[in-house]
This record gives sequence, C-alpha cells and structure tokens, in this order.
Amino acid sequence: MNCSNKFKLTAVAMMVGTAMNANAALYQVVEVDPGVNGDNIDYSTAYGVAIQQGDVENPGTDAPYALGCFNDSAGCTPEQFKLALETRTTPLSASEAVDGVSYREEVPFAMDSGFYYIQEYDDFERYCYNERRYSTCESWAYVHWQPWGEELSKDFTTNSFAFVEGNESAYENKYNNVINSLTEEGEAVGNQSIVSSSDSSELETRNTVVAPVLPTIVPSDEDATVVASRAWRTDGKFTVGSISEKASNDNGTHHTSKAAIWDQTGAVSQVEWPSGTAKDGERLAQGSMRGIAESGNTVYGVGYNTYKDDNYMNATVFVGTLPTAGSIAGVTWENKQVSGAQQRIDGDTVHSNSRLTDVNNNFVAIGEAKRSGGYLMPTGSAPNRLFIVDNVSAESVSAFYPTTGIFFSGAGGHMGGINAYNEIVGQLDAETTREDDGKPRRKRGFIYPYTQDGQSTSERSTTLFDGKPWFLDNLTNGGDHSDENNAFRIINATDINDAGVISGTAMMCSGGYKTTSHNSSCDGEEKIVAVKLVPIAGATAADIETRSVEEDSAERQGASLGWLALTMLGLFRFRRK
Repeated sequence: MNCSNKFKLTAVAMMVGTAMNANAALYQVVEVDPGVNGDNIDYSTAYGVAIQQGDVENPGTDAPYALGCFNDSAGCTPEQFKLALETRTTPLSASEAVDGVSYREEVPFAMDSGFYYIQEYDDFERYCYNERRYSTCESWAYVHWQPWGEELSKDFTTNSFAFVEGNESAYENKYNNVINSLTEEGEAVGNQSIVSSSDSSELETRNTVVAPVLPTIVPSDEDATVVASRAWRTDGKFTVGSISEKASNDNGTHHTSKAAIWDQTGAVSQVEWPSGTAKDGERLAQGSMRGIAESGNTVYGVGYNTYKDDNYMNATVFVGTLPTAGSIAGVTWENKQVSGAQQRIDGDTVHSNSRLTDVNNNFVAIGEAKRSGGYLMPTGSAPNRLFIVDNVSAESVSAFYPTTGIFFSGAGGHMGGINAYNEIVGQLDAETTREDDGKPRRKRGFIYPYTQDGQSTSERSTTLFDGKPWFLDNLTNGGDHSDENNAFRIINATDINDAGVISGTAMMCSGGYKTTSHNSSCDGEEKIVAVKLVPIAGATAADIETRSVEEDSAERQGASLGWLALTMLGLFRFRRK
C-alpha cells in the first residue's frame, strides 16, 4: 500500500466542503483490530460489517433515551456495543472488499443468474467492461479473479475470516466466512464455506448458515440436492435468508435459490418464484430474503425474487400471512415488486438487478438497483443506485431515489442498515467523475435521517443531523476526539443500531493525516481498518467544527487504493487461464 494516487477536487467534494460549515462533530471513531481473535491469521484489510443491536434504556421510564447514546445521561462506552468484523487477504478494490465471487450474494456480482461471467479470467474482464465500464478493467479483473482462480484450482487458503469483538466463541471460522448482522446478544448471523473433512480438495459447501437457530432444510423434491444456505437477519422470532439447490445450464452445474424464512423451531418456508420456472433460457431462478418486519400475524420480508420474461431478479416485498403468530407453519405468500426498480421498465432493460436489503419496524425499507451497463446514467456511469421504499405494508410499493444534498442523479454505492429512527447508513459516491471509460469514483460512508411520509419520526433527525444526510467524515472532526479522529476517513458504513452506534470501514493514516481537511494527504502508512462510530454524549448539530477541503490536488498514499498499482499490474498482462 505504498503507491500514491492524485485526485482532483470535484463538484461533490466542493459541495462537501461547503456543507461542512453547517455540520457537527458527532462521533468518536474507534478502530477494532481482530486482536486476540485474529492471532496468527494472514490478512491485508479489515472491515466493520455489523454492530450489536440494541438501545439504551432511560431508567424508570420503560423507554429508551430519545437521543440514544447522544444523550448526556446515557453513559455509553466504546466497548458497550460490539462490532462484527471481517478480514481479507486481498487489497481493497473500488472501495469494496474483494471476494472473487461474493460469499454473500446468491449469484456472482449480484446479477449473473446465468453464470456467464465466472468461467475464466476473461469473463471477469468482460463483466467489468459490460457492467462497470471502467477504463481500468484489466487491472480490476486481475485483482478480483485472483481469489476466485485460487478457489477454482482447489487452493482453499482462507481469504475471509470473521470475528465478533471481544468474543472468541461467537463465530467459529471455517474456510471463507461472513457476518451479515448481530443480534442484541451479540450472536452472529451469516454464512461460511466448509472444506470437506474426508477430501481436502473438495468443498463440503460453499455457503451454509451461521445463526442462533439453524434451519431444518427439506429438498423441494426427491431429486433435488441442497447445495447452499445463507442467513441475513433475525428478529428473535424468525430468521431470513435463502436456500439453494443444484441446477445446470450451458455454463455448467450451478444452482437456483429461493427466499427462505424459518422460525425458532427451525421449520422453514421457501417462497416460490413468481416466474413459475427454475430456468428460462440460461437464467436460473433466484430469490433471497434480507430483512423482516412484523405486524400481528403478517410478516413483511424484503429482498428479491425472480419474475417471468427471462427470469429477471427484481426487488420484492414478501407478504406472509401466518395462521399462528410466531410459527411459519401454513404461511401463505404474496410477492410485491418494487415499482421503479425493476430490471425491465417500459420495455427497456434499465437495471441488471435490484434488491431490498433491510427493513425496520416503521416498514421503511432500503434497497439497491444496479443500472445496466448498456443503459448508462447521463452522468456517465452504471451505478448501484440507492433507493427507499416508504411503506412496505402499502398496497403497492415504489422506489424513491434520493437526489438532493450529498445524493445526486447517477450516484452509486451500497445500503448498509436502517434503525428504528429511520437513520440509514451506507456508502455513496463522493465525486461526480465519469466512470464510463474512466476509473471508479471515490466513495465515503454516509448517514441519512429519512423523513417518512413527509414527517420526522423523532427529534434525533433535527437535533443531531439538521434533517439532512451527511458524509460521516463531516461528523468526526473537532472537540475532544479531533486528534484521534483525524487518523480516519470513513469509506463505508454497514450497520446502525437504535442507540446510534455505527459499524464501518475506514482508511487509517498512522499518526494522523497532515491536516483535518477532507482530502488531506498522509505522510505515513495508510491502511484499511474496521471501525465503529460511537456517539459523543451531548453532541448536537450546533457543535460545528469545520473540516475544510484543500483546493489543490492532494497526494494520497496507499489506500485510495492503488489505481496506479493496478494499472502497473495491467502492464504485465495477466496470463489468462
């Protein structure tokens, strides 16, 4: 990570600098190292992926403090809510952890249900040219192919370890491991790969559930073979995820998958595909449930499902009617597509895929829709667009794409999580440069206090955030923690609990950045670390400390991460399989 990369000030960066004049230092940034959990492991980068759920109760009121850990009397400590973190042996690429083929998603790149793009190195490069449109696709493909190529060649050296802060027994690592969420008790929910105990050259499974309650999986028929299972979240009554069965097409033996939910007994319900067929052309049907909210005997799952006309994967609200509360037995399902987020709109294949990623008990859901590389946004990109569904319990549901403040039309990123106060965190483009025939945009973590139905749901939105979304870098400068916080720039926010504690990932400069400016350079070593953002008691939107923007090009070390290094890799032309 010793290469440097110069970037120019962009329109969004200028806007960020202006916005800082009305911003507050709200969070202490706390790095969480794998530590004892990670002794004797090999890793290059670390990522904060989830935060322990929960709130802080106001004694004698049977209610939480209105401002959570921001309240002066809450007494929150940095150790109170535990962080889930993962490591990778691979470097960061385009502000994302590198898996090769995702350990989380049901299909490659969250969209390749035909499994076209994973047969050889050239396929990765072709995917990048078709769907990302970078000029640096040869280098991008080299970095991403490396772990997948090793896996295909039966080299089962672990790329991804997972840990829960301060609890060695919370997660037992196998081959490759992910944590999608933590419960209030700090229990991990996710999945992992397992190498066969009888034949170390084969996988027992590439994905199997890790969760407090494991599903009792029954194949769909006597000829079906279950090959994978995943878990995303649990609310203490139900756990949601997906179950995959073996299926084939002209690209080989792969799988279909169905959205799944199981109760505390392990009994499972799998949601059928509205397409009604496991295969359409080369597309194998897929489904996944990523979050859940309940209302009486109705459950609202969110995720995606497969619809007719080429087996398209579209963001979906799963409405389940339960004969008995708390039991999945006899549940019946209705699928509701999210209007405005479908793959095909008015006859055009606008998106490569879409999915809802989480929902809260106010029935607000968050999601992503990947713009098709053949249908670019006017800003010159094919972004992973972020959207919100205002009320999943409504008769019809539609996508709202934020475009004001730090958001803009054509922005891309990832949704992280949403809490009970409609505070949404994630990752967002922090510049407007063209990605088409260019390079990936620089990204930063954000928080967005969403106003549901035009009305704020709590005083937190205005008291803490002035009713606006912010890049989290803007909320970590000034006050007692200014010097320590200046060692970090937040590149992703993955989860937030009701107390207001955020999990995330940061670039960290040993000894701190040269100045507190947004785009300051680092004279020391810059690396990718797992962090949590802990609210500063008593802080409000009135506590302003300006984080400026340097107008001259800033020379960044390492973790910007190495587009010069990746370009150099391209000069040596990767030997194709």
